[in-house]
Amino acid sequence: MKPSRRGIIEGGVRKMEKAGRKRGVSFRGALLVLGGVFAILAGGKLVFDMNIVVLLLASGLFTTALFRGVYGFSLADLFSRGVAPLLGRSSGALAILLSVGPLIAAWIMAGTIPYLVWSGLRLLSPAVFLPSVFLICSLASLLTGTSWGTAGTFGIAFMAIAEGLGIPAPVTAGAIVGGAYFGDKLSPVSDTTVLAAAVAEVDVVDHIRGMLWTTLPGFFLSLGLYALIGGSPGENLKGDLMSSMISSLQGAFRMTPLLLLPPILLLVLAWRRHSIFLVLWVAVLSALPFALYQGYTPGEILRALAAGPRVVTGSASLDELMGRGGLLFMGGVAAVVSVCFLFAGQLEITGVFRAVSRKLQDSFIGLSRGRFVLAVSLSGLLVSISTGNSYLSEIIPGTMFLGMADSLNVSRRVLSRTLEDSGTMIVPLVPWSAAGIYLSSVLGVPVAAYAPWALLCYLGVVTAWIYALTETALWPSEKKGKEE
Repeated sequence: MKPSRRGIIEGGVRKMEKAGRKRGVSFRGALLVLGGVFAILAGGKLVFDMNIVVLLLASGLFTTALFRGVYGFSLADLFSRGVAPLLGRSSGALAILLSVGPLIAAWIMAGTIPYLVWSGLRLLSPAVFLPSVFLICSLASLLTGTSWGTAGTFGIAFMAIAEGLGIPAPVTAGAIVGGAYFGDKLSPVSDTTVLAAAVAEVDVVDHIRGMLWTTLPGFFLSLGLYALIGGSPGENLKGDLMSSMISSLQGAFRMTPLLLLPPILLLVLAWRRHSIFLVLWVAVLSALPFALYQGYTPGEILRALAAGPRVVTGSASLDELMGRGGLLFMGGVAAVVSVCFLFAGQLEITGVFRAVSRKLQDSFIGLSRGRFVLAVSLSGLLVSISTGNSYLSEIIPGTMFLGMADSLNVSRRVLSRTLEDSGTMIVPLVPWSAAGIYLSSVLGVPVAAYAPWALLCYLGVVTAWIYALTETALWPSEKKGKEE
């Protein structure tokens, strides 16, 4: 017999109902709580330009005081039933995040990342400038998992070339950003990829495979549009900047195709479904012999794995990238994720997410799986635009809709995919986000100018909505199948 709407709603929130609470939070109260959190985050960033960690802590204090004083929850309940379980669920993601720092450092000292930059600069085709920019940035970000690093190396060189060729800077910057975030969304070593999978409680490789359904259509459409726009071929493509960067890399590192073995090994092991934590450290260890080959001592390598490498190439933009990595490099990211879970756990245990999800299901979602995807996407867009933080745009909607995905018989891969489509990819288009501020500074183009040309960043949302409206690629829940 077909389950009733009431039964679906109760099934979607059963986990939350187990949590004890003094006074339930109504839908209106939930909106006030979320509005207060967004006001602190967006207002603090826009008006006072405060550090996001400070704003997150302030949001945690706000929710703690509200739930303790108005709704009567004890501090023990808020922590033991709200914060602690959510932190426990995020421990795997935090461990992986902290492993990415040493990986970046190892690949830099081994010469793997420098070889990627060196090869890209030498292989760039002048006749298809914009498609080449998009493809090279996509490949670099996929292998390294860093959108910021890609924009800070390839991006700087491409912007200088575009100026000499007379190609509009906003179009070039858009192609760079779109390509850079291709890998940020799909790479198994990307922090947001790992986080979205962890929030939805799915395997990272399954999450990546699910994302291909919304990412690849946008990727090929972007590539085709960049090819139609075209680039002006020129004889001076490899100008002074290109020659200088190539010479600097050749002087600082021994270049050989063998340096590609660590990223190839990483991708192969990840797609063969080995533990991503194990894969990351295999990729680190596989790079260490190449670091010795580059002339670094064991002591220098160990220090770089902890605090980041110190490489001098003679190029300021390259030196900035080559100083990235190390365990401490990811410490700030791990802190942001942990603090996000601080008040996200409170919102879950006090019924804020339950009140919002119940209202959405009653008035909008019903039993429709397509409307469920639209609700997740709209929630992600709201958090992305309000806070400019990709972690929150995944954590809040992911936690809010996790139970409902199971009750509506929707695969959690659909949930994790939608979190990235409406979170990770949208944040660089938000002018007050850290990503927007960084990219506009590095590329020298305002966010509002490059955003229309960062095609891949919003085509994923468009594709996700098309799937939702046509109920395409909305796979059934694996969890429900196991329970049955």
